[in-house]
Formats: sequence, structure tokens, C-alpha cells
Amino acid sequence: MKTSTLVSILPLVAAHSASQRCSNSPSNATIPEECCCMTYKAACTMNMERMFHIKIFYNRKQGITPDEFNDYWANSHRALATPFHLRLGVVKYSQYHSTPDFRDLGRVEGALPILEFDGAAEFWVYNLETFQAMGNDPEYLSKIQPDEANFIDLESMRMIIGVDYIAVENQNAVKEHGRSF
Repeated sequence: MKTSTLVSILPLVAAHSASQRCSNSPSNATIPEECCCMTYKAACTMNMERMFHIKIFYNRKQGITPDEFNDYWANSHRALATPFHLRLGVVKYSQYHSTPDFRDLGRVEGALPILEFDGAAEFWVYNLETFQAMGNDPEYLSKIQPDEANFIDLESMRMIIGVDYIAVENQNAVKEHGRSF
């Protein structure tokens, strides 16, 4: 085989090989067919779009400062919750921190009203059964939920469930989608 031919097909072989070992999901996750994991495509979002995206908005517990809330959530709670999320098959867990100072930056004439939440926990899962199982899991009930009460105003919690439909990714227009509307 000529060297130039070998070099020209290496990206394709690498992409195929990567897709074979790309799935690090636990056996309890229902995974859709892989489209472009670790591919050379600049803006492939098909797998993210096939997932459910859940956001839980909440405020900090009364009596703790924004700095205490953010520190506890980013460090103590994250360390406790991450192994739990991995065990149940959560694909991505992200914390969205919004301080009063950040919210004040958006208070300009003509701007939309600001949501008054201190943060949002975001979860991406392949199926809603994974997310539903979280709330009934013995580890959640005995460890995670009691820890949430250390820093979250539980009465302030609000949830939204949906899917992502991504138009721009990494400054590239997305042309292939994992779902259609």
C-alpha cells in the first residue's frame, strides 16, 4: 500500500476505531446508534440531540452566602453526587452557577426579566427512566437528598425537561441533527 493512500485513510480508520470504543456508558443506559463520536466533523451534535436534557433551577438555602453556596455545591456536593450519577448512567451533569452579581449584569433597560435562581443542575440522559430512577434510588434517598438540604432552598426548586436542538457548535453551523421537529 502506498504511503499516500495510507495517510489519506488514517482519519477514517481513526474515527471508526474511536467510535468502537467511544461508548463509556454503563450497561444500564440505553444508547442510540453512534453517529460521530470523536469524529473529525466540526459540528456534529447528533448524539447530544438524541438525549433528554433536564434542568432543575433552585436558590440557596436561607442563611448562606452566594460564595458559601457555590463553594459547597461545586466541591462537597459534586464529590458526593458524581459517583452516583455515573453509576446510574447520567451522560452529563453540569452545574450552572448564577450569583446576584452575574444577574445584575443583565439588568439593563429593554432586557428580558432575569430569573432569580442561584443555580441550575443540568442532566443529560439517553432515556427518562434513568432520570426517574435517580429519585427512587436508596443512595439518593440516604445521601444525596439529605445533602441537598444543606445548601438548597428545597421549596424553590423548579424543573424543565426537553431536548437540545443545536444550531451552532464550536463556531460552526450544525447541518446534521439527531432529531427533527
